Amino acid sequence: MPEELQYSLDELANFIGKDKDAIVAFYGGEPLLKANLVKKMIDVLPAKKFVLQTNGYFIEKLGRYVHKLDTILLSIDGRKEITDFYRQKGCYDKVIKALNFLKESGYEGEIIARMAVSYKTDIYKDVMHLLKFFPYVHWQLDVVWSNLWGVKEFKEWAEKSYKPGIKKLIKYWIKNLEKGKIVGIVPFLGIASRILHGGSGLPCQAGKEAFAISPDKKIMACPIAFDFEWNMLGDFKEFKRVDIGEPCIKCNFFNICGGRCLFFHKEWLWGKEGFEAVCNVTKFLIKELKKYEDIWKKYNIKYPPYNNTTEIIP
Repeated sequence: MPEELQYSLDELANFIGKDKDAIVAFYGGEPLLKANLVKKMIDVLPAKKFVLQTNGYFIEKLGRYVHKLDTILLSIDGRKEITDFYRQKGCYDKVIKALNFLKESGYEGEIIARMAVSYKTDIYKDVMHLLKFFPYVHWQLDVVWSNLWGVKEFKEWAEKSYKPGIKKLIKYWIKNLEKGKIVGIVPFLGIASRILHGGSGLPCQAGKEAFAISPDKKIMACPIAFDFEWNMLGDFKEFKRVDIGEPCIKCNFFNICGGRCLFFHKEWLWGKEGFEAVCNVTKFLIKELKKYEDIWKKYNIKYPPYNNTTEIIP
């Protein structure tokens, strides 16, 4: 993609203005490499909500504009040694510094720790660690297009580490619910919400109600798949929509999972075995949460309140 925008902010504003309930999310790469442009967009774009996904390195460049953001997702993968291993040495401290900046600035919007989860992750330990600092924690599994492991290693990790860790996390979440406290573990909140209130298709709505706009004016279904033909939907003048198909729409979990992820659904980079392995952990998570439905349904959980870019299904 080109580094500079190939369209004017007026063009963008006119396009977004066609949606009276527009939510604008700044996504990367790292959007705050162009912090001044982000501020200009906040000033001129007719959106009801603004969302930012960032590594936090340059958050201070936004200054008072942080208060115009409704949700901020900070990329952090758990404990210090885990985050720095996956990203780079010093990354964890940078994110915590960004978090402290938001707190000291009196930021009142939603703050989410956005984890990437791979083979060194202990889901229980890493989520519990982040809950000490963040009101909300969400994670996404590093699967299918990972360069860190393959399907065999993923399946072994899922059985030995991830599934037992999910069970422990759910018990912790339920224990707090019994005390009247809703802990902000995003996948649990989102799945409970889908079970209680229903949903249609992908929770992230990619390609159906949510779209990515590239610097060269392309309208895409998903921002991560910019070089795939199926992901190219059109431009400001005209664009189509894309949706989930088989085998997901015939699955008994579809009304909750929604197909999990559009890229995952379209590109079977780990083959049938990998597709089923990831589906297996998704179904496991849903089934484990449903065991406690009589407890969490009392809270009438609705999450997210708007599309804050959390995919819900890890």
